[in-house]
Amino acid sequence: MSVDFILPQGTLGRFAVVKLWPDIKTAEDECIARLKLAAQAIGVECVEIYADGSFISTPDIKVTKKNVDFVIHLHYDTPKRYDAFSFVALWNPLKFYHEWGYKRCSRNLTTHDDFISCSSSAADDHVARMIRSSTTHLPAKFKLFHSTPETIHPPSLGDGKLFYAGINWEAIVSSRKSRQQEVLKRLDKTGLLRIFGPSIFQGVRVWADYQSYVREIPFDGISMIDEISKAGAALVLSSQAHKDSEMMSNRLFETIAAGTLAICDENPFARRFFGDSVLYIDGRSSMEQIYADILLHLDWIKSNPEQALDKIKKAQEIFKERFTLIKNLTDLYQGFAERKAELSDNHVPASQPALKVGLYLLMPEYSAGVLNSHIQSIRAQEYNAFRAVIVIDNGSANRWRDEIREALDACPVEIELKEIEIYQAGTSSEIKTKRKLGDIIAELIRDAHDCDSVTFVAPNEQLFSNHLKVLVGPLQQNPAINCTASAAILMNRDAPIHTVHELLDFGHVDPNGPPGYGRFMFRKASIPSDINIALPYLDGRPLATLIGENKIHHLLPATVTLNTQEVFPERNWDDAAETEIIRDFSPSALGISSGCSVLLSKSGTAVATLQNTSLGRLFLNPAWIRAQIHAVRVQGIRARLAVLKGKLAR
Repeated sequence: MSVDFILPQGTLGRFAVVKLWPDIKTAEDECIARLKLAAQAIGVECVEIYADGSFISTPDIKVTKKNVDFVIHLHYDTPKRYDAFSFVALWNPLKFYHEWGYKRCSRNLTTHDDFISCSSSAADDHVARMIRSSTTHLPAKFKLFHSTPETIHPPSLGDGKLFYAGINWEAIVSSRKSRQQEVLKRLDKTGLLRIFGPSIFQGVRVWADYQSYVREIPFDGISMIDEISKAGAALVLSSQAHKDSEMMSNRLFETIAAGTLAICDENPFARRFFGDSVLYIDGRSSMEQIYADILLHLDWIKSNPEQALDKIKKAQEIFKERFTLIKNLTDLYQGFAERKAELSDNHVPASQPALKVGLYLLMPEYSAGVLNSHIQSIRAQEYNAFRAVIVIDNGSANRWRDEIREALDACPVEIELKEIEIYQAGTSSEIKTKRKLGDIIAELIRDAHDCDSVTFVAPNEQLFSNHLKVLVGPLQQNPAINCTASAAILMNRDAPIHTVHELLDFGHVDPNGPPGYGRFMFRKASIPSDINIALPYLDGRPLATLIGENKIHHLLPATVTLNTQEVFPERNWDDAAETEIIRDFSPSALGISSGCSVLLSKSGTAVATLQNTSLGRLFLNPAWIRAQIHAVRVQGIRARLAVLKGKLAR
């Protein structure tokens, strides 16, 4: 295939693909191998990364906008956990999401910046339903298939054999019998079948009883196709889940690329795109009928070689038009800049006047690590209309001013250093009392007199480069919106919990899933004018008063990481006293707010976040939760009355 590709201006010519299970050989490895071959063919580089964005070749380095053009994530099991533009491939049937945990896996998709379709309406519509009211996302534009770089072999009938590859799950799950297994057993006796796949899987010799089993094929992007070509025809079977979603696995594309004839089941995808260029069987038929149809097809190929070769040629022509990875990657690269601009303008229209953001990053005591993290958050931002201020205790600033100033001066973005009294000395200079966090924030709000909105970032938080742009978009477009909140990725021992944290519960601060600070942006004009009668008295939940009576506008992207091991602030506040202050000043803030609530009734009386348990996650409506709490209380009262009535009766 002649490749006429010119690298678009402004791109690096390198993209990354996530290798989710580095210690296990999976079908994704074959897909990655083929993406690398396709990238090489057009003159760009494809590199492998771990789910957290670390390069597999150099784990100490993570992907960013500066070292890759974009990332392609092939699975739904983890959210976006790196600061680079991320595509997620919509390669899985909807049924798989239900089997793995529908809400968790579906929510992971929307943490990515954009989607790549494989022409499954069910998969595309699944995402479209989730983003239909969002300005941060658009329906998928680009296509990427479980395919090959190009056609590898010319049309051929090979050895007149039938290729099949698989794991043979039925050998592992002994109670699971299928017509497919019975058909393979019948074909095994004909001498026409060649079976490939792992010989041992989960400790079981899965093909032990099959004479047609040949060997395992390495995931190198080439060997599978070579073996299909040698056989001459291939059996292309889909799971019911793939049929329901009209989604094709990689076997059809491999077969066509190998220059052989596909014998396909009734997956609508094959007939819709390849028509009569492949042969069909109906997997819903009886075992005897399926077996007979396959033999008839093999006999037809043998008796009509020229017609069979014509079908293969036609299939390859269709394949080259839209399904090769070289074409998919070329289209993606050529349209990438325009697509990013389209997504950006959809959320933050260039025609709207920019809002100036006061970005206050808290560092009560000097820490080189926190300072560097804050500087990275600042210099990474795509949104430019902001004032960056690092806030530090004046005593700590006096001791470390040279180091701090050196780091700030090295940053290309202007950063102010605000020195305030965070630790107050008493009559003895050795004994100091920490000011309440709410009192500090109140001072910073007064400092932000020239800003339209404010955001406060805690020492245990780091911002992705699109964070301010994501938060400011709704404030800029809609004057009725006064408070925005992104989702967050919780970090624990440098290993993110595999869920998206978006629960906002100011009635209770869960140390395993606190509300956080940097997730929020407040329109400054909406902050109550009498905020100082409440805010300075809060330490654990000061942002509750800034929300006031405003409704939080939840956003799909997870653009801030929050390290739950580094607690901020220290948990020494009076919970009950703070609750009463919040209840008096902004009672609605005590209601549980979530774009996708994650709640569990605990002991029948309390509500807590369920962050990472083997039970999965429960996604419930906050109104439903309040009704359940009320019901529990009523039941408790009734139970106590019944006990009292019993005592009186005695």
